[in-house]
Amino acid sequence: MKVKTMNQVRYSCIFVIMIFLAGMTASSAPAETVDLDLARKTVKISTFYNGTTVRATGRLPAQADLLLEVSGPKKSVYLKVKGKVAGILWMNKTDVELENTPAVYMLYAPEGTLKNNLVRAETGVGYKALQDEVTLHPDSADKPFVFGEYIKLMEASGVYGFHEGSVRYGPVNEGRKEYTVTLDIPPKMTAGSYTVTALAVQGGKVLDQVQVPLAIELSGFPRFIADLAFNHSLLFGIMAVFIAVATGLIIGMIFKGGGGAH
Repeated sequence: MKVKTMNQVRYSCIFVIMIFLAGMTASSAPAETVDLDLARKTVKISTFYNGTTVRATGRLPAQADLLLEVSGPKKSVYLKVKGKVAGILWMNKTDVELENTPAVYMLYAPEGTLKNNLVRAETGVGYKALQDEVTLHPDSADKPFVFGEYIKLMEASGVYGFHEGSVRYGPVNEGRKEYTVTLDIPPKMTAGSYTVTALAVQGGKVLDQVQVPLAIELSGFPRFIADLAFNHSLLFGIMAVFIAVATGLIIGMIFKGGGGAH
């Protein structure tokens, strides 16, 4: 009877120790992590779609800063580099290929990111990090110049961008603070799979990061047209011809009814 009682005490002590260690782990681990939640993980492109926004929220260590990336998918891009021929005429001089280039890249950061040098080579984010990942063919081409011009082109279309001051911090609770970011989804972001990455950065180092997928899908009439084009090409071709002929007849009737051109 005495042996049984001692075993019970021993097991009780082990159980208490295990609970204590689990509590320590649970209370300390989240302090070094970042989490990410999207208000919606699927964006629908309907007939009158003209871009939208998605709200991103989460928590991270109080002393860290948040960098948030939207990227993907990667592809090869073919460009023509212009230059002066004989020092007079501007002409296409070289064909180049940018391999492993993300179709979309947007970086969201808090106010003072550039001043405080939060985007560094060590963090693996930003245009410089992208340039290091991209492969340029031919090798003799000026990679910083070509990729820099490509970035300007993509920024003009709205699918590349650096948004400083877009990260808003909330109150600090138990060593962690809340954050909010409004992500821009421009109309030129086509249907596909994208990745949203939240990084907790401190002292030029990434403490932790988490990724959440974001899908953009066709719906309604655009989905119907895409399905016809890819899965019922003959019917799609017949419809295209019919619409073109009908449009031509309508335009002809309008101009004829107006007395024609003079």
